[in-house]
Amino acid sequence: SRNGFLEPEELVPALAAAYHTGELGKQWIETYVHAHYRELAHGALLNKERMLGDGGLLHQLQSSEEFIALRANEDLPTAQMPAIFREEGLGRKPVEFEKDMLAAFAAHMDELRRQHGWLPNTPAPRTAKLLEVPAPFAGGSADESARLQAAREMLAWSFTKTSTSSQWQEGFQVAFKGGGEAGIDEGGLTKTWAQEIAHALWADDMFFDTKSSFAFFKPDDTNDFLLHCFHVKAESLYRWTGKFLAYCAYFGLVLDCPLSPWALRWVLRAATRINSAPPELIAIAGDWQPPSGDVVSIAGESLFIKANETDRPLEVPITARDGHIHATLRGKELHAVVQKDKMHWSDGTVWKKCATKGSLYVAAPSWPNTANGDDTMLEDLATMDGPFANSLWRVHHEMPASDLQWLTFSYAGVELVPGGEDIEVNDSNKSQYVRLCCQAALLQGASSGLQAFAEGFFEVLPPSMLQGLPIDALRWQLLGEDQMTEEQLSLLETLVIPEGLVPKHLSDNPTLCETARWVFRIARNSDGKFRSRLLEFWTGSSRLPQGGVDAIAPRPRLQVMVQAARPSQGAIWEIQLQDGWYFYDSGTAEALTKAQDAGQSAVEFRVRDNRYVLNLQEMVQINLRTGARRAVRRRDPPDRDEEAAQERATGVRRIETWPATRLPEGHTCGNELWVPLCHSEEELSKLLHMAVMNFEAGFALA
Repeated sequence: SRNGFLEPEELVPALAAAYHTGELGKQWIETYVHAHYRELAHGALLNKERMLGDGGLLHQLQSSEEFIALRANEDLPTAQMPAIFREEGLGRKPVEFEKDMLAAFAAHMDELRRQHGWLPNTPAPRTAKLLEVPAPFAGGSADESARLQAAREMLAWSFTKTSTSSQWQEGFQVAFKGGGEAGIDEGGLTKTWAQEIAHALWADDMFFDTKSSFAFFKPDDTNDFLLHCFHVKAESLYRWTGKFLAYCAYFGLVLDCPLSPWALRWVLRAATRINSAPPELIAIAGDWQPPSGDVVSIAGESLFIKANETDRPLEVPITARDGHIHATLRGKELHAVVQKDKMHWSDGTVWKKCATKGSLYVAAPSWPNTANGDDTMLEDLATMDGPFANSLWRVHHEMPASDLQWLTFSYAGVELVPGGEDIEVNDSNKSQYVRLCCQAALLQGASSGLQAFAEGFFEVLPPSMLQGLPIDALRWQLLGEDQMTEEQLSLLETLVIPEGLVPKHLSDNPTLCETARWVFRIARNSDGKFRSRLLEFWTGSSRLPQGGVDAIAPRPRLQVMVQAARPSQGAIWEIQLQDGWYFYDSGTAEALTKAQDAGQSAVEFRVRDNRYVLNLQEMVQINLRTGARRAVRRRDPPDRDEEAAQERATGVRRIETWPATRLPEGHTCGNELWVPLCHSEEELSKLLHMAVMNFEAGFALA
């Protein structure tokens, strides 16, 4: 290395030499490095320790499946190079430097919410717009058809009330009409709303096509959808979907989102392109109005001119140099000077800056026409179609000319260039063929949906807020972690016991702590489905946020439904009347007990207009006005029952409305789990499983 680090162009020959590969193997390594360098180098440049140290890159690669297959196959005449792009790679977790970047993004979103009045564990601020929508189906997944119908109605109301709203950053206070879910939205209703909207969008193929295990936008010739009971334009729904997912990322909502990872990468690739524009172009980004009355948009290094109401706008390159803006418009090379809110062009026309926020159109992603750019494009394609990405790599680097001749410049029945069906692929044009195939798969076919989705996303979270994020950051942020591992469960237990126990003043009570530990033992002894359901019952989402249980906000709490034990009950005092013995009131009884225990012989007291003397030696009450005498007696209370004895032994007692047989409850607004005080772990396990596995039925099980 030249500077103590192995940069990508230096790492490739180093690995090729270490593994004694030929030219084809070296080419395979080059693509591998282009696709994984930041991950391999932990977000920095690769130094000697990361390369050669214990657990370093060379040590890791020696046992990796790809490099074992590379060494085994390269010398075989008929063998293929191992696949570089694997669909299971989509499940890659962020490494440490990426986690740090995600944490910084989450902190930025948290600060932005605070600026708009959103504080933890408090109701929505007054600036939040009320979003009243139909309640979700109470039976949940017990009746999928009924749930989907209710979710689609909720989606229709949400779309109608928010599609033109500019208040997405100010936030919404969600309220449900009907059902049993009405209440103050402190976060729980918003979580339910987001989950049901996601279900309405992606439960079937009504709005999105299913490709492999992901959903993708409908083709460009899809004009509209029937949304509940009215029609909406496809672009309008996709633009709203972009706003919805940006809102979820903004509020840290985790949900089941099967949208293709490429759609979320598309947003970040487009944001990178916009953010990398020169400062002069970033300063004039937005919508401008020429004398014709049309709207022209500037985003990144592109200018968009809309020709008519149906076609996507024409994209024109725009540059900044020598203090001027340059573009080719209507076949003429023009330059302009910007003065405040006006753009003066060299042909005499003047454009005025529109008052609209942001840009109406978004520059599509682009890739450098370099080896690194080609490999990055293939990596993006792999998020949609891994086998196709690997096939194109082989076309570019491995396929012999005798096989290339059977390929022509067409993709999915569409010519990649004019006359493409008659143009054979060969060694001289195969790079162009691979690039055009990638662009067709990634940018064409559903370009309207992708553009509209990104436009909506940027209306809520502008590109500048996404600068520098890892390419899969949005997917990680929205999907979170799909499993509660043993490690995460142990961490959750540490967070909850004792700091998250309620009642707070009893958090060190042994009985309370034991009941809480029962909850976690029950979870450990159950399967992954139960753990996911427990998490959803507790926090409103079956997935952990990116960063694990540490990132759950507000911090989870566990409330055992008890209160402090009553003080030992004093002696019982009774008076004999004509029809039996009757209790003195508690205040009089306490006074008599104190007097007798102090050795007094008599006590005088008043009841309404009558004055009495109670002779404590003879145990007789005397009415001083009438002289009437009544026998009295004192009884020290025995143990009332086994529960009373347990109360005195444990120092806690059950809340009256929470008997040992009551089902646990989840309160997702504050991420609280309420459980009864049971006699045994087995009893609590039965109740917890009943509640968690059937909680869609709501109050029917309470």
